[in-house]
Amino acid sequence: MKLVRATSFVLALSLSAAAGCKPYSGPGSDAGTDARAPLDAGGDAAPTAPAADAGPIDDGALPAATSDELTLRARHLFEAIVRDNPDLGSDLLFPRDACAAARDATDPLKVWDVKLSSAFRHGVHGLHRRTKGIDRAQFVSFEIGRTVTQEAPRRKEWKETLWVVHHSRLDFTIDGRPMHFDIAEMTSWRGAWYVTRLRGS
Repeated sequence: MKLVRATSFVLALSLSAAAGCKPYSGPGSDAGTDARAPLDAGGDAAPTAPAADAGPIDDGALPAATSDELTLRARHLFEAIVRDNPDLGSDLLFPRDACAAARDATDPLKVWDVKLSSAFRHGVHGLHRRTKGIDRAQFVSFEIGRTVTQEAPRRKEWKETLWVVHHSRLDFTIDGRPMHFDIAEMTSWRGAWYVTRLRGS
């Protein structure tokens, strides 16, 4: 009887293989790795910054005030100011696709180009020019502003309810002397903070 059962089991497996079926061996077993995690040349998961064109629609969740990911992007902004190269800090700028989706405007992309991107670039150049000894600056920390508010949808502003915070700080030193940059405004999008106004008007 045991021989008959074993033979039947082997026959069932053979028929399954011939039909192109795969035996189930747990979640993610087909690929061997999580398909959502891109790999770099060394085979490790490559770090990614939050993307405006990926993930669910903004759920209104308040982003964390501190995280390694946020500190890394803030450091990128600091490097952009030190090197006078706004492109280095672009991952902290409110995303273009997010503006297209959430801004109440006839041409939201033009709003992003002029009001956000262009102002961001001018702000980086301005901070670089007016900070004496900036080439010797050393990053210390980043801190979200203390007062976080929720912006309700408003005509010619945002079509969605978003979190906004003012006066965040990039702390650094020059020759051991503590200094900081004040970031005028940051706005939430899909659980992350982004700069919507780098310098005060």
